Amino acid sequence: MQTTRSVSLRIAKYLFLIIAVAGVIISLSLVIMASNKSDAEAINVSGSLRMQSYRLLYLMEKQPDTVEKNLRFYEKSLHAPSLVDIQHQLFTPDGVKQSYQTILKHWAEMEAFARQNNIRQYSQNLTDYVSEVDDFVFELQRFSEQKWFFALSVLCFSMLLIVGMVSYVIWFTRREVVKPLKLLTHASMQVQMRQFNHIPLDTENDNELGTLARVFTQMSAELGKLYSRLEEEVNEQTQKLRQTNHSLTTLYQSSQSLTVNSINETILSQLLSRIRASEHLRYIELEVLGAEHWDIKFGEKQSAQRVQVEELKVENETLGVLLWQAGLPCPDPRMMQNLAQMLARALFFHKAQRQQEHLLLMEERSIIARELHDSLAQVLSFLQIQLTLLKHNLKKEDELAKQKSLTIIADFEQALSSGYAQLRELLATFRLTVQEANLQLALEHVIDSLRSQTTMKMTVNSQLPSQSLNPQQLVHMLQIVREATLNAIKHSKGQFIEIRAQTNIEGEYEILIQDDGIGIPSLDEPTGHYGLNIMAERSRQLNAELTISRRSQGGTEVKITLPQTLF
Repeated sequence: MQTTRSVSLRIAKYLFLIIAVAGVIISLSLVIMASNKSDAEAINVSGSLRMQSYRLLYLMEKQPDTVEKNLRFYEKSLHAPSLVDIQHQLFTPDGVKQSYQTILKHWAEMEAFARQNNIRQYSQNLTDYVSEVDDFVFELQRFSEQKWFFALSVLCFSMLLIVGMVSYVIWFTRREVVKPLKLLTHASMQVQMRQFNHIPLDTENDNELGTLARVFTQMSAELGKLYSRLEEEVNEQTQKLRQTNHSLTTLYQSSQSLTVNSINETILSQLLSRIRASEHLRYIELEVLGAEHWDIKFGEKQSAQRVQVEELKVENETLGVLLWQAGLPCPDPRMMQNLAQMLARALFFHKAQRQQEHLLLMEERSIIARELHDSLAQVLSFLQIQLTLLKHNLKKEDELAKQKSLTIIADFEQALSSGYAQLRELLATFRLTVQEANLQLALEHVIDSLRSQTTMKMTVNSQLPSQSLNPQQLVHMLQIVREATLNAIKHSKGQFIEIRAQTNIEGEYEILIQDDGIGIPSLDEPTGHYGLNIMAERSRQLNAELTISRRSQGGTEVKITLPQTLF
């Protein structure tokens, strides 16, 4: 295992060494400054010895009694701490020490002359003594200058040493930290740009950045492998999504073909041909129960390959079988299952639609038969009875029989005209029922067919949904409206008829036929007229409430109220 040397620890050591060197220099400078301070004092004290020696000569001549006192003062100056300490300093030159010892020895002689008040000897030796003091002062000055020069040299050397050490630390930091970090930054930018084969890093260093470079290189290599693997998976998923999207598009187009068009052999053949080309099938076939004569298959069936089968079932009812042999690439099984379900539901709805159309046809026929029975059949029965009576009367030759025959013929003609009018009304109503389910338009067609029979102004306003009534209910409703409108045209003597279809405050549907005429005198229908009774009978079949009343402002109102359960 490789030993790791910490670059940060090395930099810290270098900085600590610089700080230590700077501390030593500062300490040495402080020591030199302190010694220079004592040197100045020593120079001053030694310089004062010359003046004091001359002063003693003067006092010996003028004031001999003060000599002793001044000798003690001189001794004190000669042995001052600054002069004594300088002798014990480590770097004090021998010349300074010898010069000081010479002064001490010579002063011992001079002190003896002074105590003896030997002015002549004192005076003769004074010049030599002062010369020795001058030499001592000179030695002190030179020593002080030497220390200053030494201090200056030390400072200059120390500054150069610190500058050199700092330069080395900077160079070391640039080499060991800045350069590897720049390479790592460049490599990371390349990795960010998906260039995993980045510039080579210094992985041989045994420090933290070397470890980081090795880890980064290993990580980028793993990221490159992972990215390549993910890219392959993304491409694979993209291909699958494209295939799925293609399958969904094919299913959507197939669904559109099955729902928009009526299902037949041509539509199913086009659908299977498109599925075979889209899913790369070798063979596909559709068998529809009840339509086995349809030949819907494409491709060549391979005997060596298994045929896959999917039953077309809805609500446990089998409607057909879908068979196919896969090609390359193989189709998604869910695609074929969805196709089978789509075909099954399309066939089921087609079958249900055909049954519904048949039921609607039977219902329309039943409505027509009932209406014919309730109208034309009764008229024809009446005509048959009248015809029988006419035959009996024609066998008689009296005048009364002839008059009755003419009356029967008149009734016959009136009944025939009434039957023909009813037939036209029924035909118009049945055309509306089959062709138009919109209530507003159906009411307008009914009223338009009656406009030629009156000069009254008639309006229609329907606020009900278009598909409010089924065909059977619509026939009854239109017949009630027609009968009520005809009654208003024949008997109201008014100027205006309004037909409204709306929702009342209880949420029920109601149809109103109103006129501004004289108003209905009574609800009792005259003999030979059956319009009100027929309207009431139709209302009962609708499970609706029929109300006929006089309006307070004049005229008649016929209201049909339909319960909500009707719809």
